[in-house]
Parts: sequence; structure tokens; C-alpha cells
Amino acid sequence: MKIKSFLGTLALILCFHSNAQIEQKYHVVGTLFTIQSKVLNDERVIQVSLPEEYVDTDQRYPVLYILDGQRYFLHGVSLHQSFRDFKQTPEFIVVGISKNSTDRNRMYSANSQKYLEFIKTEVIDLIDSQFRTSEKRMLFGWAFGGGFVLETLITQPKLFDTYIAASPFPIKEKVTRLDSLLKQAPDFDRLLFFTSGTNEGVVKEGTSALNAMLANNAPASMNWVFRELEAEEHRSTPFTTLYHGIRETFEYYPELQFTNLEEFTKAGGLTYVYDYYQKRASEYGFSPELSDWTMFSITRNAIRANNYKQFEALATEFKKTGFIGRLRVSRACSIAEFYLKNAQYEAAEELFELLIEKHPTSERPLIGLGDTYKAQNKNRKAASYYKKAKKLSN
Repeated sequence: MKIKSFLGTLALILCFHSNAQIEQKYHVVGTLFTIQSKVLNDERVIQVSLPEEYVDTDQRYPVLYILDGQRYFLHGVSLHQSFRDFKQTPEFIVVGISKNSTDRNRMYSANSQKYLEFIKTEVIDLIDSQFRTSEKRMLFGWAFGGGFVLETLITQPKLFDTYIAASPFPIKEKVTRLDSLLKQAPDFDRLLFFTSGTNEGVVKEGTSALNAMLANNAPASMNWVFRELEAEEHRSTPFTTLYHGIRETFEYYPELQFTNLEEFTKAGGLTYVYDYYQKRASEYGFSPELSDWTMFSITRNAIRANNYKQFEALATEFKKTGFIGRLRVSRACSIAEFYLKNAQYEAAEELFELLIEKHPTSERPLIGLGDTYKAQNKNRKAASYYKKAKKLSN
């Protein structure tokens, strides 16, 4: 028993010593502000997350305002970090407007105008005075909060640029009011992104009515998107909606790519691609020239579809840019290999030779050129390149 007791004590000491070597730090997400609201005559909590590079620049940033921040602020921050890492959107400030538990949904319905005044004169003014904000603002809300987003669009259409409403409710009366607003504003240009799940009952009835009204009466200048979310239920729609709403807001920011050749053709082919890059340049200051990734990904879709005719048209169109020589060697080789697969030996040789020059330590273009000569029964030349490739691998 004494030995067992001693061993147990020793194990505890070793465990404590091991844990003592682990450094612990508090992980803080953003800054918390407490506002003594004059409009609401109550105390409110505002959470703010800034872009990682905020302190190192003098740049001004768009702002995403999230209703029910106590629930969805961290989701907004997580999305921002992911979008930034994958270069899907520009950086933006995330603001969570927390709701008190005693509010229930009164602030989004019966007291909506007072709550909107609080957001406009106290929250937005605070954020604009404390941080470098651009004029671009987004507002997100779910359920009754989504209904409040529509109310804000109707009563303060210029307060935000993007209105994102997940499962908005109740909105029957708001559909009629929005219809009247649009009839009086033929140049209305705000983005409305709204969703509902396929089985949300009365919520779906409202979004279907809104979708039908917009389809019939929205002016051409208005950007609006409705998505019926498959496999989502009422509590899950806000997470999917916020993701897609932000993506839609910055539609022309990422480098363009398509899932497959059919999607590329349906979008409008190269005409659409060139137009996209012109809009991207105009809105965000990027070069109007197609990116190497876009040219490669479209060309790769033709390779995956085994469509040589489309591949040749794209390769010919993009060749003048010299993009193949700037690609990583594996991607460039896949293009040369497709030429070889289709017995276009001259094109394959030319490209493999270019890649050997640019990537002298890579085996793949050497093997590719060897395969090209072998396919033409030039076995001696093929053997010489296989030998060079083998030498690199040793």
C-alpha cells in the first residue's frame, strides 16, 4: 500500500510539473463597450472586432452590424477571419449589438423605431467616431431581427448598403410597404439578401410573398437575392445566411473561378469573365486583367471535361498573357500533358521545354517531354530526358 501511495503521489507531482510548463493566456475577441443609452434609457453592450492589420494602416473599413450580438457576434468574427485568409472579401469591422434578455422581441417590433434611432444616433455614431470606417455598412438580423432589418430598409433605406435578413418574421405588412417604397424609387440600389428554410411554415410564407413581389416589381437598379435553404431549420438559417450575405455584398472581390465548364458557359463564358474583372477593378482598384488563377481554373475545367475544342480556344485566348509560365509547375504541366493526350505534339514540346527552362530541378516536365518524344517514336530523345529526370530523383 505504501508503494502504491508513493507512486500515486509521484505521478501527481510529475503531472503538475508537466502542466506547469504549459503557458496559458487569455484569448480576447474584440472590445466591449457599454453604452448608457439616452434613447432607450437603458444600458447596452456593444462588441467590436477590428481587422488584424487595423493599427498598421490608415485605411477605412466597411462595417458589419450584427443584431443579437450576444449570439452571433463571434460567428461574424469567425467569418471575417476566414474570408480574409482565403481572400474572398476585403477586411471589415464587425460590430455586435447585444440585446438584453428582458427585451424579448419588443425592440424589433413594437419599439422598432426607437431601437432604430438608438442604432442610428448612438451605435453608428460611436463606431464612426472611434474607428476608421468607410461609408459601406451592412446590417444582419435573424427571425424578429430579420423583420427589423426589413423595417430598417423601408424606413431608413440609405442607412446601410446591405440588408441581410435570415428567416425574417413577421413581414406580411412590410412586403406591402416595401412595394410602395420601390414604386416611388425607380433608382433604388441597395442590396437585400434574405432567406428561409424549406420547412419554416409562416416564415416561408412571408419570404415567398416578398420574393414574388420583388420578382414582379423590383426596379432593375435594385440588387436582391432570395435563397431557400435546403436542410436548414429555423435555428440554423442565421449561420448560413450571414455567410452568403457577406459573399454577395462583396460579389466582385475574389478572383473568379467556376466549379465546372457548364457553370462557366451558363454564366456567359469569356464575355462574363472579362466583364467581371472590369467591375472588380472599378469597385476595388484591382487590375482589370484576368488573374493567373482564373485563367488556369477555367482551362482546367476544360481539361476535366475532356473537351479539347474548348481547351484549345481558352489556351489560345490566354496564351498571349504568358500566364502558363507563371503557374506552379504541376499546374502548368497539366496543360502540357493535355496537349500530349490529344496528340498535339508540337504544342506539348514547346510548353514542356519552357517549363524545363523555368523549373530546372523539377522531374515532371522532363518526364513529360520524354513521353512526348516517345509518343512520336523518337525513342533516343525520349530516353535522354527520362535519364535526366532519374538523375534529379537520385
